[in-house]
Amino acid sequence: LQAARKAGINPQPGDIRAGFEEIARLNNVDATQMESQLFSQGVTVEALDQQIKSEVAWRQLIISRYGSRARISDSEIDAAMEPDTGAAVGETEYLLAEMRFPISASGEAGAMAAARQAISELSAGQRFSDVARQRSTGETASLGGDMGWTPKSKLSPTSASVVGIMNVDRISPPFVENGDVVIYGLRGTREAGGGEVRYKLAQLVVGLLAEASQSDADAALARANAVRAEISTCEDVISRAPQFLAISGDLGELTLAAMPGPVREAVSGLEAGQITQPVRSNDGFHVIAVCDKITASTSGDAKRAQAGNALRAERLQRYARSLLRELRREAVIDRR
Repeated sequence: LQAARKAGINPQPGDIRAGFEEIARLNNVDATQMESQLFSQGVTVEALDQQIKSEVAWRQLIISRYGSRARISDSEIDAAMEPDTGAAVGETEYLLAEMRFPISASGEAGAMAAARQAISELSAGQRFSDVARQRSTGETASLGGDMGWTPKSKLSPTSASVVGIMNVDRISPPFVENGDVVIYGLRGTREAGGGEVRYKLAQLVVGLLAEASQSDADAALARANAVRAEISTCEDVISRAPQFLAISGDLGELTLAAMPGPVREAVSGLEAGQITQPVRSNDGFHVIAVCDKITASTSGDAKRAQAGNALRAERLQRYARSLLRELRREAVIDRR
């Protein structure tokens, strides 16, 4: 906020409200409902407005300061247009980056230590691509670890199981594969075969505490399996929602990228009318019905526009990280 004020940027109440509504939309919830939930959890109006104001101000500052530098050329868009990955229609594809550390003379412990050092540098704010170029020994190191869009079928079973439950924009824990310790970064996910796919979902959630005993977990799973056998439509799910955890009911429309990893793994590839196996989360066991599946066809011009927008957003993000590091270096903390 201080940096924004120095640049003459001061978001007004209308900007703050629009920012809040955008966050609600991205989380597929009604803005008023989301506001009520936050207030019920002890968040004050002042704290919420200040948080949204800082995010809006930061976005405006980055665009104001770097927008003219983030122009994308036609040649950059040409290079970014994705080649055919060989994925089957409907197959899940992951936009991945990797780091690999060989298990050699230092043994697995040494490779794990190198991987954890890389994760520590990422946590300190370094870019994945920079750390990969410096530390990874894989074939993709010179590309900053970039693997591009990779079909699930081209991943090893070990990698597929790790990536399948990851959330977008997260880093995997280090794991062993083919003589290497590996770290993945997941930047996106999609279904092969055309335009953007959106799933309209509804769910029933059998509540279970994260620290529940095994016997309680077994009982909750049995109840989830029983209700799965009793429902066949989204209408069934909606009508029975009051009997289950409060987050049960209509989930609206979600892309694969917007779903938590375990949900995406369960839903991906299902068609309208199908129901997942129970999915475990910190809330309990979710039984999710696919109410509809909508594929929006994308023209060549639209794909180029999407590629250009993604490149511009990535470039602005790099500028934002650089400015944030600069502000942190210059910050003075007054302890009282």
